[in-house]
Amino acid sequence: MNTHEKDTFLRTYEWASSWRDLPWAHTDPTLFLSEICRTRKPGRVLDIGCGAGADSVYMATQGWEVTSLDFVPKALEFTQDRAADAGVSVTLVEADITAWEPPHEYDLVLDHGLLHNMDPVRYDAYRQVLIKTLGEAGEFVLLHWHPLYPGQKSGEQGPLRVSREAIKTFFAPELQEHFFAVEHFESLPSIVGGGMAQAYYWFKPNRSWQDSAGLIEQIKTTLTNNDIDADAALAGTLTGNTSNDLLADVLGPGRLGLRHDVQTADAVPGIIQEIAESSGIDVAAVENILKVFTDADSANICTDFARCAVCEVSYCKRKGKAM
Repeated sequence: MNTHEKDTFLRTYEWASSWRDLPWAHTDPTLFLSEICRTRKPGRVLDIGCGAGADSVYMATQGWEVTSLDFVPKALEFTQDRAADAGVSVTLVEADITAWEPPHEYDLVLDHGLLHNMDPVRYDAYRQVLIKTLGEAGEFVLLHWHPLYPGQKSGEQGPLRVSREAIKTFFAPELQEHFFAVEHFESLPSIVGGGMAQAYYWFKPNRSWQDSAGLIEQIKTTLTNNDIDADAALAGTLTGNTSNDLLADVLGPGRLGLRHDVQTADAVPGIIQEIAESSGIDVAAVENILKVFTDADSANICTDFARCAVCEVSYCKRKGKAM
């Protein structure tokens, strides 16, 4: 723990007579949380840097089993008070996330502004613990400040500003951005650097990267269900003429998500090699089945105009958004 970092938060909490006095206090749940509650059953949620407790209490009212973690005791007191007022219970943990050992995995992890207040020397430790906390289908919601304009510097105090690309790179390849939103604040005190762009991320596990063998099986199932001989595609007796430009698009962030950023045709052989090594399938077989899957004259499924309605690849980001 960086002493100056912790002392800054302790002084702020000592000054605050109630949670409403905290500069980061909020009453509405962080963006994306209500949608997550609407689309999945309640499970375990970890609120890291729970602060004033708004999100912990909201998730508890939605039936989730909430763990509220903070290294400032008074933050936990505020969270407990708000939970009691709402008639719900939460589990309080006084700890520094970078030195904490999760007792189990969580279905959802929330960071409403912890990372962007953290000393960069602790980023790697933060990332290691975060990845460890997430279950196979776990999700991660993050609020982080961005520059309001190119080249804007962070203030003398307060959150660091980091670009969207840097955030996505930091969590890759284990996590991929599912949804992203941003709101602009043009006027803030100069001590925190003036205006900023407040970004919200909803990350999900990158299943294409984690389970490449499963990805190929889903492609095989899709081909079979569309009357295409998947075994022939793997063997190379059925071929496609897909260009590497299209394959780069399919393997990139908008579809299968083997990479979190847009790829070029030159990168395709390397990505296919990684799929082959991870899945235990021959490189030529991986290339063949991908080319059949994406060729308009062969399977006619994941082409320029993807036919998601007939596709069984649930790991696809595009498919996951029900396009």
